[in-house]
Amino acid sequence: MATCAACQKTIVFGATKVGDVPYCGEKCADATVMPLFSSAYDAAEVQSPTVPKAAAARTGPEDAMLVDRNGHRHALVIAIGIAVAIALSFGLHFAEASIGRELRGLNFWIILPVGAALNGALISLGFFAAIRLLDAPPRMTTFIAAIATAGVLCWLTFVLSYYTLTDEQGTPIREFVGFAEFMKVVIEESQLSLGSRSKALTTVGSWGYALYAADWIGFMLGAWFVTRLAGAKPFCATCGRFMAKIGRLVHSGDDPAAAGATLKAVHAHLAANNPTRAVESLSAFGAKGEKSYLGITLDCHGCPMCKDYSVVAGMSLAGARGRRVVEAASTTFAGNGDVRLT
Repeated sequence: MATCAACQKTIVFGATKVGDVPYCGEKCADATVMPLFSSAYDAAEVQSPTVPKAAAARTGPEDAMLVDRNGHRHALVIAIGIAVAIALSFGLHFAEASIGRELRGLNFWIILPVGAALNGALISLGFFAAIRLLDAPPRMTTFIAAIATAGVLCWLTFVLSYYTLTDEQGTPIREFVGFAEFMKVVIEESQLSLGSRSKALTTVGSWGYALYAADWIGFMLGAWFVTRLAGAKPFCATCGRFMAKIGRLVHSGDDPAAAGATLKAVHAHLAANNPTRAVESLSAFGAKGEKSYLGITLDCHGCPMCKDYSVVAGMSLAGARGRRVVEAASTTFAGNGDVRLT
């Protein structure tokens, strides 16, 4: 047994350790470590000479050709995204019909449209691919197009079902049932099971309209998420292209004062466009990897044409459920030059 260094409680098992110091949990550990880290960060004085931007070492077309000034790439993204979404929607419909299961029918707690969101995300993969391949970060019009396409296709799958379904004798149902009546039956006569272990099915009745609305929203949320994810990668405005991943450097240790001083030095060097000194400062802290309690991370992307870069310098803490990112200690820096994580 051990005693918590913060609250003095007796720890029977499962102590959280920062080095050799035991704590009863993450709350006590953080309450002790973070003030020491913050004090060291604020007290550290770092002088870093500003490094001038390097001359652009281009190997491709000039800026005027690279930058899509008229927005043609964005229009092409929308066209490709809509075409692929229609194709994938038809493909998913016939695939689901062949196995007798619908992805859109997967709901958590009855009303949460997880399956519909996955469906909307899948049919929006064309937007994701076009955004990345054409180096066209999503604009408002891109989001509107992706969301509207998913919303329309959510309804269009019912139209497709109406025109393809047949009765037991092979007669198309559209010959004796109108579309409005078909939709009423599909929505109100849907069945679901209440509870993960329940095998009894319950007809939803008028609640089916709420479930249908939730599915419709789920489709659009899935499309929004995929489009947003496609544009989350750092972008070089000079060359009009997404930056490539340079790498990730992580060092960790158990000394909060050393971690605070190190992160302050890393931030100061990056602010001065001096990534070499930033890497040297981080490499001197603790050991490489995320084995200790406090971890300092450099996530780096760079443009291979103009050498502009984007670096996120942040910190994480060890936890029972994996490492926890400290958002307040995470800062993004932009600069120009060679970034080498060695």
